[in-house]
Amino acid sequence: MAEAEQDTGGSRCACGSSSFVLEAYLEVADGRIAGDPVEVEALTCPECGREYEPVMLGEGKVARGDFIGFFEED
Repeated sequence: MAEAEQDTGGSRCACGSSSFVLEAYLEVADGRIAGDPVEVEALTCPECGREYEPVMLGEGKVARGDFIGFFEED
């Protein structure tokens, strides 16, 4: 793996993108999203398809965790 893919806690993908898609389950109370996600699955870069473990930092912040592979459409 590339050195950037081994680094954790970053806000950028190994390709340099700062945008991610978070796959998560959210609690909804009274029609509004309540707090932090109940469960998180993956943090995916829409530019290159790399997937990382999401690290929830609180206050709506998410960091890039360990590299887990590439997104594959079903």
